[in-house]
Amino acid sequence: MSTRSQIAIENADGSIQSIYCHSDGYLSYMGVLLNSYYNSFEKAKSIIDENDCSALTTTIAESRFYNSWRGENTQAKNFINEYTFMEYFQNNIFAEYLYLFKEGQWFVSELKFIDNPADNYSHCIGYHTKFVSLSDALSKVKNPYNFEEVA
Repeated sequence: MSTRSQIAIENADGSIQSIYCHSDGYLSYMGVLLNSYYNSFEKAKSIIDENDCSALTTTIAESRFYNSWRGENTQAKNFINEYTFMEYFQNNIFAEYLYLFKEGQWFVSELKFIDNPADNYSHCIGYHTKFVSLSDALSKVKNPYNFEEVA
């Protein structure tokens, strides 16, 4: 089972561009990876420019983007602002984490579930949290993946 995520940037005009990433979206991998290796607007934009991906690694060249890896034609999603971005993913249980680069740093929103009321037709109620600084979120993660140990 994959931990799916959306990786997004906020442009100077406040618009948001976002791509889907299929694997390893959890904080101790994707969060550490983004915070350590893609920690500027230019580096974050380099991810978005490649469009949707199966797996992101420490370099763009080694990552698996659907367009270059499998010859697909995926496109980044575009939103007029952060509100419309969050509105779009409000009930999306297929994006466990939303990562957003804005104001010179990464932020993260996590998918959470609440107990299901007996009169609810759906099997659960999910929501995405408000964005928090990724650095703050990572300070609470136990044993984050250490990329330096990978040979």
